[in-house]
Amino acid sequence: MDLEEFIRDKEYGEGERRLERALFIAKREWDNVGTSLSRAGDIGGFDKADFMIGIIEEDVIIREPLESPTKSVSGYSPTYYPMYFVENLVRMDEKLAERGYSTPEALYTYIELATQAAERLGLKGTFAMAFGAGYAGVRTGWIAEKGFPVERKIFADIFFSGRKKDYAWDSHWDSVNDRLAELIKKFTAWQKDERLFRKEVKSPAVVVPMMV
Repeated sequence: MDLEEFIRDKEYGEGERRLERALFIAKREWDNVGTSLSRAGDIGGFDKADFMIGIIEEDVIIREPLESPTKSVSGYSPTYYPMYFVENLVRMDEKLAERGYSTPEALYTYIELATQAAERLGLKGTFAMAFGAGYAGVRTGWIAEKGFPVERKIFADIFFSGRKKDYAWDSHWDSVNDRLAELIKKFTAWQKDERLFRKEVKSPAVVVPMMV
């Protein structure tokens, strides 16, 4: 084996180990999502076939996840896309002990997990994505610019109703289980009734130009 082959095999082995670690983290967090949604329904077990799994080389990543004082990240950030799922899982876990889920990597990870969970519970397309973005927002304290802002506001208002806005919650808490079940019902109702969706989401989302 020449040096080039040795380096290639070594890099492949490291990539495989990183992938195994990411899948372990993904299953752990998927189970947490499932526990939190237990009163809304059973999301079943983690299936890696539902996600874009792969190793992204460091020189492909254009820049670090966008970090700003407003804790808002754009869906166009290079590290948002599903192909970075493995990278975000590993980086999230590396920061977990110090920062909990209050990281952009956790936001990206939870958008993927919660969107897929919402699909398992019957939501589709933009409704599943909006639910995933809302869930990720209340889990991490970061905001993903996906869907209508009023959807994220309604999600947060319902989730934190009657208690302090604290993002360090546990997926086993009764209050978490109840609020997320209520939110699944809300999003399902919007999906089934376009008039209700227009009334509660699209109408408040319309911005009226200022007269000058």
